Amino acid sequence: MDDLIIEFGKAEQKRLGPMMRAKKISLASDETFHPDICLVSMEPVSNFILVEKYVEHRDGNTWNSAVEQALENLPVKVIQVASDEGTGLLNHIGKGLNAHHSSDFFHVSYEIGKGSSGALAAAIKKSDKKLEVASKQVEKAQKAKDKFDSLSKRPRGRRPNFEKNISEVIEQKIQAQAEQDEAIENQQQVSLARAEMGEVYPPYNIETGVKQDSDKVSERLESCFDRINEGTKHLSGTCRKRIDKAHRVVKNLVSTVAFFFCMIEVYMDNIQLSDDEKKLMHQYLIPGFYLLSVAEKERDPEKKEPILKKSQELLLELERPTGAFSGYSEIEIERLKKGATECAQIFQRSSSCVEGRNAQLSLRHHGLHRLSDRCLQAQTVIHNFYTTNKQGKTPALRFFEAKHNDLFEWLLDQMDYSARPRKPRLKAA
Repeated sequence: MDDLIIEFGKAEQKRLGPMMRAKKISLASDETFHPDICLVSMEPVSNFILVEKYVEHRDGNTWNSAVEQALENLPVKVIQVASDEGTGLLNHIGKGLNAHHSSDFFHVSYEIGKGSSGALAAAIKKSDKKLEVASKQVEKAQKAKDKFDSLSKRPRGRRPNFEKNISEVIEQKIQAQAEQDEAIENQQQVSLARAEMGEVYPPYNIETGVKQDSDKVSERLESCFDRINEGTKHLSGTCRKRIDKAHRVVKNLVSTVAFFFCMIEVYMDNIQLSDDEKKLMHQYLIPGFYLLSVAEKERDPEKKEPILKKSQELLLELERPTGAFSGYSEIEIERLKKGATECAQIFQRSSSCVEGRNAQLSLRHHGLHRLSDRCLQAQTVIHNFYTTNKQGKTPALRFFEAKHNDLFEWLLDQMDYSARPRKPRLKAA
């Protein structure tokens, strides 16, 4: 069955490749280990897997060879790759594909969390314990004074200076309380700034739909890092190294926003839009469809509702009788909508689709103890030509934009039925 599935995938890709329209695509690439090195590269818009194979090395040349073989006979050009900061991948993207590298935003947030979360929580725990000890000392000193004052007969000797002892332990308690407040404030400050970065990075403000150019994104990201640095300035050098590592990626994040708007202009020039149409695309359609895609990925209903509402508000302009699009025919509007959707999909800030695929492979590897090359190829074909999304479309249908043969029906025609089991030999039994 694996051999037939692999044969189906090769035949369908060979048949559909020449039929698809020429287009520029982005890739999301990553490496996983089972423990053999497995290269995985997907087209994030359609979730079509182009590369999924075991290799001996993960250097730039290996990546170049794998991607070049996968794109053979396909009329596509890779203009962008979303990935982590692996040296082999960077070499492959910059020198092999000559494409833009979109740094995975997840790794920025992850490094900040890894470098600060545990240390800040430990600081709070330490301050809690210190405050608890100080509170007990205050209570103990107060009880000693009350006990001494309640005695009917004063003991010999000088009276202890209870007031001084109490004031000293109270001062220690106040200091411990201040340290606890500072530790809690630092944790909240870093957490809020880290969460805000996800809202700052998109090319369009998710609350207003207004364009955020690279300078604006850079300014807001640096502001977030200023607060993170302020909240983590007392942490160890190891923690600071992780935060500095995340900070170094900001330059790449900003360049991705600039690349996005540059490619939008190139796209609109290629489809020969007028200046008025470009203005409408920038003002309504591209931010509207981008916010719609953000809302579809958002899992929190409270956060999703305002984003979806703003998206609908922008796209509602298409339906207004006296709106900006009232003078356009249905064919022209459909052309603009398709162009705006494709423009919005150019922005790729994460390789999460590959991370999800890696998790699937890890589960299958754990269950089977080992994934052979043949089994891995078969799993790739099943993902591309059999799994469907909510609209019932497979990754291959979305990637090639053409209907492919049904994998299950094809297997039924190709495979023989299993032979009947041998009848038991009653006499021998």
